[in-house]
Amino acid sequence: MPFEKGKSGNPKGRPKQSEEEKSQKEQFKKLLRSSTVTALESIIQIANDRYNKDRFNACKYLIDKAWGVNTAFLLDGTEETEPVVITVVPYKQEDEDEEAWEREWNEAPNDEED
Repeated sequence: MPFEKGKSGNPKGRPKQSEEEKSQKEQFKKLLRSSTVTALESIIQIANDRYNKDRFNACKYLIDKAWGVNTAFLLDGTEETEPVVITVVPYKQEDEDEEAWEREWNEAPNDEED
């Protein structure tokens, strides 16, 4: 059935709520609001627990709620915004001696000296 110009896809609109449904919705909102502080404290506790697998999500939730979802971490131009370079080195084998591995590490090219 194609869309007809000028005609609503939902002519009756959203059904009206009964008084009981309105009362339940209001009661639900009150209960939800009364537990807001406890919930926030729990989220902060998860964010501070470095061994919790949900730590990242808790931190992201808190930042999104505090600063907005599309915030670029509030850079004001005074921070160093150059990319971070990570150098991957091979894992040290059991039979290698410590000094050889340290020499290899120290001989790795360093872009900061250029």
